[in-house]
Amino acid sequence: MSRNSDFWLSLVLLGFSAIAAALTLDVPAAGTGGTLGPSFVPWLMIAGIALGALILLWRSQRHAELALAPPGARLLVKLGGFLLLMLVYATVYEPVGYLISSLVFFVVALLVLGERRWLQLVLVPPGVVLLVYVVFTQVMRVYLP
Repeated sequence: MSRNSDFWLSLVLLGFSAIAAALTLDVPAAGTGGTLGPSFVPWLMIAGIALGALILLWRSQRHAELALAPPGARLLVKLGGFLLLMLVYATVYEPVGYLISSLVFFVVALLVLGERRWLQLVLVPPGVVLLVYVVFTQVMRVYLP
């Protein structure tokens, strides 16, 4: 992706993180009997998305030229497609389950955002999805649907 695309995507992701954080404020923080509370996973995901967005923003601005040019129609379609994909993912996550919905979301998101290297599309999504699954289910003992 170009620096301009990175810049605008980072702003969209920061906005998404802010909205998700506002919606998560009502989720109870305390768990029962030493377990992590129900707000832990949402806050962890919000922090991860926001951190990734800040890194993307920094990466887009690290050179002297600023990526402040308004987004073109093609970039707006990419960003709109990505936002729509996030809504679909949030809708199907519970009924379909974490593994399948996350794997499909990851691959389609990479395609929507312009990734075309087949090795990246085949190896990275399953690796990341499985790593997150093991960390949440085995290490933190958090149920994932």
